[in-house]
Amino acid sequence: MKACVRKVNYKRGWAVFEKEDGDFGWFEILDTVDLEEDDLLKGDFDILGGINVIKLATGENIDIFIEDYGMTYKRAIEMVFR
Repeated sequence: MKACVRKVNYKRGWAVFEKEDGDFGWFEILDTVDLEEDDLLKGDFDILGGINVIKLATGENIDIFIEDYGMTYKRAIEMVFR
């Protein structure tokens, strides 16, 4: 499954993502790879916890921890920028 990074809180290392089905969620970046808005990622965004995803533009593997998904954009932004 693909997901698009929509917003990044660089101070906390958290990011909002949008899945292909239009649902939003947020994750913690556990790696040193920089993510930017509109980066496309490939991985399993329907589970909670630590996973490895691929940044499609570069092929880099990134470790993330999905905190929540299946929410609105507004709610995901509230969680990441609280």
